[in-house]
Amino acid sequence: MKHKTTQALFDYWNDVRAGRLAPLRSEIHPGDIRRILPHVFILERQDDEAYRFRLAGTGLCGTYGMEFRGHNLLTMWQDECHANLKQALAEVTGNANVAVVEYTAATNHHREVSFEMIMLPLAQDNGAITRVLGAAVPLDASPWIGDHLLARQWIDRMQILDPERMPRRERPVEAARRIVRERPPVVTSTISSLASRRPPLRSERSYLRLVNVSPRSN
Repeated sequence: MKHKTTQALFDYWNDVRAGRLAPLRSEIHPGDIRRILPHVFILERQDDEAYRFRLAGTGLCGTYGMEFRGHNLLTMWQDECHANLKQALAEVTGNANVAVVEYTAATNHHREVSFEMIMLPLAQDNGAITRVLGAAVPLDASPWIGDHLLARQWIDRMQILDPERMPRRERPVEAARRIVRERPPVVTSTISSLASRRPPLRSERSYLRLVNVSPRSN
């Protein structure tokens, strides 16, 4: 994870999880993460082809110029990206793994911005994982974001990670909750845009899509 926002959301999720496969949806309190809440979203899995936005932060909606609530995330990607995202979401909801995605979005005037997205499993009271907690945030400090429509995007890199094998940072157990009192999140580093690998889309739409994968065997 390269961005402070995605790292903070993972730390919070991991603390609430407390060693279980996934925390309960009811254990996630918006007030605990209000400093990063504008970039946070929650998906509901309806079946293998439908992961709909139940919640999407105002910053995320403003960046893309659309209201995400009710939209199916999988319909917002095409071709190989669609298949990769479907596989990644299956890993998150089926195996309680963590997906971290780096992707590039572009306007019709060829302006580009890099994003990082994280997707984390959430469980119901019966233990079934049917929700996904996530955040998507620009890695580049581009002042034009929100003023110019993002018309297409492509995936640069995706990782499927086992949270039990991820290195733990030495910090107090409540450190993730201190993001409430921190400054707004800032970029810690950027990823290079793989413009030469930009895949042609069959059609461009006026809203965005999100992610890609290099999954590992569980």
